[in-house]
Amino acid sequence: MMTLRLLTLLACLALGIPMARAADWDAGAGPDWQPTLAAARGEGNVVIAGQPELAKPLADAFRRDTGLGLEHIAGEPRDVISRVAREMRAHSLSVDLFFTGSTTLPLIRQGLMEPIKPQLMLPNVTDPANWIDGRLKWIDNAGQYLLIPSEYVHGWPLFNSDKVKPGEITRWQDMLKPQYKGKIAAYDPRSGGPGQAVASFLAETLGIDFVKRLYVGQEATLAGNSRQLVEWVARGTYPIALAALPTDIERFRRNGFNNLVVGDMADGPGTLLGGSSLLAEPKGAPHPKAATIFLNWYYSHQGQEIFSTVWETPSRRRDVRVPSVPPYTIPKPGVAYIDQYREDWYENVRPKVQKAITDALGGQ
Repeated sequence: MMTLRLLTLLACLALGIPMARAADWDAGAGPDWQPTLAAARGEGNVVIAGQPELAKPLADAFRRDTGLGLEHIAGEPRDVISRVAREMRAHSLSVDLFFTGSTTLPLIRQGLMEPIKPQLMLPNVTDPANWIDGRLKWIDNAGQYLLIPSEYVHGWPLFNSDKVKPGEITRWQDMLKPQYKGKIAAYDPRSGGPGQAVASFLAETLGIDFVKRLYVGQEATLAGNSRQLVEWVARGTYPIALAALPTDIERFRRNGFNNLVVGDMADGPGTLLGGSSLLAEPKGAPHPKAATIFLNWYYSHQGQEIFSTVWETPSRRRDVRVPSVPPYTIPKPGVAYIDQYREDWYENVRPKVQKAITDALGGQ
């Protein structure tokens, strides 16, 4: 079910009603902007791969603001990266840009990706003052390829308030109490994604022995998707879940499940992730000028408001504040979160933690 804000956004697009800042999103562009826009219009539609929920909102708004068309190839991030790598090897690339995260770092090392930074032409995108902490934040150490537009807190547990009363669980160590044995469900941490992110955060914060005691000792039931986890908690099948996603939690809440409570743990506040909010460009993109225009538009207020509205995750842009974004996803100033969206973490910490988790839980 779509949020009310997203329905309103789509209605405005359909009626041609301008949203805030629509007229000045590319204000201050230098002399190269209009020639690039003209060249993009001559190339045809920009082709983007990613999850389907973004397709229509992005396409409608992008055409309204630029006159350019957008084709969207639907796919999960892992499948999209495999497709792009396969097409590049076959010299038959069909994708200009794709939504991704830190898993694209290996392709960068292989020299297969185009740098994003030189293509950012708009002052409202490149000005650090428009971003939280006064900086553009990149995953890659070079600060060229993977710009993080959205950043959220992940790692909190989800409770059924009919089964777990307030104050029962305030620390991760409370989860090891005997009464919760067999009552915990978790996104499988052995296959990457949100499940591995939570287990990695717990391993770094409390140690791999804690992870083993929590997942194995407490006989956690593993699931392959977030929606299943949230449904189990909402219906009381398992009163506790690890690594559920905000989009699923909020969808169930809108459907009347008011017993879903997100925990705030005193001994581990969570980890910072960017999801698949980043755009990457493979070398040899078929519509490079159109890709440049979309990059600038997406990282502006216009594109970020849509992404934040659809996925209900906070933008790193200071001028994007979507009311439907749940507070538990918004990083709090002064809190020391583990930041997993860094090249150093992905290359040096993740492999060791991943192996430790797999060894502790056993292979799939």
